[in-house]
Order: sequence, then C-alpha cells, then structure tokens
Amino acid sequence: MHLRITLLICFLLVGLGTGYQARRAWVRRLYPKGFEVSIPHEQGITLFAFHGKLNEKMNGLEAGRWSKDITQREGGRWVFRETQTALRRGDVIYFWTYVLKNGLGYRQDNGVFYVW
Repeated sequence: MHLRITLLICFLLVGLGTGYQARRAWVRRLYPKGFEVSIPHEQGITLFAFHGKLNEKMNGLEAGRWSKDITQREGGRWVFRETQTALRRGDVIYFWTYVLKNGLGYRQDNGVFYVW
C-alpha cells in the first residue's frame, strides 16, 4: 500500500511539472531589412532567448548566426529584432527559443520561418 501511495504522489508531481509549454514564437519580416521574433508576455517570464540561422538548419541547440537573450519586454511582448539582414523570397530562418518562467526554462525547438 505504501508503494502505491508513493507512486501516485510521484505521478502527480510529474504531471504538475509539465503543465507549461513555451509559447510558439511569432516571426515577422521587417522592411526594408530584418525580422523580429516575439512571444506574448505571461506572468513569471523573466527572459526570452532567440537562436537562429539563415538558410541552414540548426545543429541541435547551437547558438547560430543570431543568439540573443532578451531581458526586458516591450509592452506586452518579448521581442528579438534583427535589422541588418536583407531577406529574400525563398529564404528560411531556422531557430529555437528559450523562455525562463518562474525560474524554470522551457524551449521551443525546430522553429522554421519561410520568407515569402
């Protein structure tokens, strides 16, 4: 009986720990150059990180061509902004993001944005 209660408590704790998932990042092309990647603010978020490459897939969790920790939000969003790269139709941005919420880290892996 003691083993059953212990297992039940473990399953409940694991289930409680998986309730949050990093928000899917929103990517927007800027004109004449650049792009921005953002997520909406949620209570408890203290950091948003973006790592990405242009026209080359990410190798796991590598830093990539762009790698930035955002520690201040802009209004109601956490925003990474890049204004130097001239994007062309057919370009692909590969990326992953990381969110620190209530002291715990959450990733969105395998992000892809197709430039049209």
